[in-house]
Amino acid sequence: MDRKTLNRVGIAALILLAPGGFVLGASLAARAWRKRQAGEPPAPGAEQP
Repeated sequence: MDRKTLNRVGIAALILLAPGGFVLGASLAARAWRKRQAGEPPAPGAEQP
């Protein structure tokens, strides 16, 4: 594969995969925040701020 093709593949992967990562991260953060608000204990192995 030439450099131009690899750049296009990389850009396509970034465009397709990055939004999913942001959505997943936001949903996990919201879930942890809701658990904290409800007073549930954190999951085993979770960091304590």
